[in-house]
Amino acid sequence: MISLRPMEKSDIAAITRWPPYRAGFAQMDYALRENGWLEEFSEKPGTWCYIAVAEREPVGFSILSTTKKGEAEFRIALHPDWTGRGVGTKIAWSTLEQGFLRLGFDLIRLIVRKNNLPARALYEKLGIEVSGECTGLVQGQSIEFFEMSIDKQRFQHQTTRQDRRT
Repeated sequence: MISLRPMEKSDIAAITRWPPYRAGFAQMDYALRENGWLEEFSEKPGTWCYIAVAEREPVGFSILSTTKKGEAEFRIALHPDWTGRGVGTKIAWSTLEQGFLRLGFDLIRLIVRKNNLPARALYEKLGIEVSGECTGLVQGQSIEFFEMSIDKQRFQHQTTRQDRRT
């Protein structure tokens, strides 16, 4: 069972010591390190950082950061040893629940690298749809992304579909 809890300073220190991602995910390793996502977002107003735990072991983290009234940006990272094991779906779903049901967002957006097909498939499985494309600068490199989003109404529809499957 995966559970989310608010992230603590000690969690951030532990994440920076996680092993590097294997070859297929190496481009995402910067998110875990100093000057990565947690340093960027942990003190940002209107931001919620969560640690995902399975059997008391941290398996990933997620971030929701307000971009404007009623909207948030979503990010997720998994412990390198836990990629490809299905935990990303559970963490993403739990984070969307937090965003829509507890925090009251109406729209949650994310970007995903165009070459990160597993992540895009995960998001689409959850009902998150491609809404555009953009190019961003990551560690001095120009990266192409898909912009994706889900609104509260679509999330609630997905929740109903999820309930029927269980």
